[in-house]
Amino acid sequence: MPSILLNAAAVGFFAQAAYAYTQVNVASPFMRKNIDPIVFPGQYDKSHLHSFFGSDAVTINTNTSAELQAGCTNAQNVNDLSVYWVPTPLFTADGGTTWEPVGISRFSAYYNLGESEAEVAIPQNLKLVAGVATATTKEGMDASAKATWGCESQDVALDSNGFPSSTCNTHVQQLLYFPQCVNTETLETAYADRTCPDGFKRMPQLRFSIRWDLRKNLPNGWSGEAPVKLACGPAWCSHGDFINGWTEEAATDMLKTTVEKQKYISVIGDGETADCTPADPDPDHGTSDYAESVAAMSKRSVGSWGWKSRSRFM
Repeated sequence: MPSILLNAAAVGFFAQAAYAYTQVNVASPFMRKNIDPIVFPGQYDKSHLHSFFGSDAVTINTNTSAELQAGCTNAQNVNDLSVYWVPTPLFTADGGTTWEPVGISRFSAYYNLGESEAEVAIPQNLKLVAGVATATTKEGMDASAKATWGCESQDVALDSNGFPSSTCNTHVQQLLYFPQCVNTETLETAYADRTCPDGFKRMPQLRFSIRWDLRKNLPNGWSGEAPVKLACGPAWCSHGDFINGWTEEAATDMLKTTVEKQKYISVIGDGETADCTPADPDPDHGTSDYAESVAAMSKRSVGSWGWKSRSRFM
């Protein structure tokens, strides 16, 4: 049965409001492409379509912070050359014959500086993944990621695919929480269960808060099953990826707060504003077209991701 989702914006805000945080905003993706350098490094045509934010130095082979720090970012904080990506949300206005990327109001990366104070800076070369890309039901999701969809300013029941079942007054909001514990030697990560596991230390916790704007895409709105899906399937497959590109000075500066400081913390560093426009650094490979990305993936054997079982979302 569909469930009621509390206003995603309110839940996310009040859960974090007691603690200091910093925030990086991005107006729009600089690229949509069917690559995933964490899950499918070096392999083209293996991934569904993703929307990328931040440093444009990301390719199918990106592996280090230094690579990203040589790029151009569309993030508002020039010290943040990280790259962030999520499966592209899509809408249909013709009953499912064609699917196009959903419009966006803003991508925000929040860094919670602690219900317990962060002990270490986000390490260079750190990679994070949150959510389950293969989930087809609510039960298949990772509860620790708290991957939720809802309306920014109201409570709305979810449809059978996990999206709001009626038109939002403002934006559709996506929330996603990442692990906040790290082994600084191995760069393994974990979620805290009140405390971090042995051998791990607490770092600032990353949270995605994305406001998708369907008002221009679907001016007449909807009622019932939302004419929306993710490139990976229903809302239950919501997931996100991150490769750290913060400069070391800025990552360290992020730790200057204490748990008593219940406010926004400005992070500074040695980054300089670049006179550049972010763009796909490898335009001759992969595709930004959803239909083409599905065709490329259909050439794969059914294999590890059970693709044919999710064909109704394609």
